[in-house]
Amino acid sequence: MFVAEGAKIAHDILKSSLKVRNLYATSQWLAKNTSLYTNNKLIEINEVTVDEMSRISGLTTAQDVLLLVEMPLATNEITINGEIAIAVESIRDPGNLGTIIRICDWYGILQLFCSEDCADVYNSKTVQATMGSIARVEIVYTSLPELIKKHKTYKSYAATLHGNLNIHKAKISQKALLVIGNEAHGISEELLFIIDETIMIPRFGEAESLNASIATAVLVDNLKRMNGLGV
Repeated sequence: MFVAEGAKIAHDILKSSLKVRNLYATSQWLAKNTSLYTNNKLIEINEVTVDEMSRISGLTTAQDVLLLVEMPLATNEITINGEIAIAVESIRDPGNLGTIIRICDWYGILQLFCSEDCADVYNSKTVQATMGSIARVEIVYTSLPELIKKHKTYKSYAATLHGNLNIHKAKISQKALLVIGNEAHGISEELLFIIDETIMIPRFGEAESLNASIATAVLVDNLKRMNGLGV
């Protein structure tokens, strides 16, 4: 199981298909949110004081509600759904991974493919950074080279500092797999070798690079806008 804390995350998870096993909350939260949990007999409800919540919380400032949630079972059949898919390689920062999940949710991308050495999606920092989007985005850990080779109908684009295509001008395939690399080292040579195209965000100032999650947001926004995907 994994821990999820806070009213926004609790609301999204309790409304989703994720299975909540234990709910710890203050009397105030329980009184205001009875509709979220009363119809689910599988949830063990625990009323706690503010002091008790601060002792079990992993946050600097404890929230009014904490959930213990079952991790979804991993699937052996990896299939890409939708027009745009995102894959991340060796993203090590839990906050970055959580923010990328949130970006996927914002742009209607319901799957995120992660290399097996990425940060743990169920790390408490990752869960918090998703701000509830973990309830709606399917996270799949898999071999990215195998994913690309299996889904040839999706043209793969690697985000690099000096890509061949400019995201502001490029016309992208109607089925696109966008690959985002490690925060410090970018995309591995093994993966670049089998990628169809490299793509970049034009730089106008002197910054050396962009944060991985910010780059993801810029690229996906342009993919949607320039190519009319999902519009």
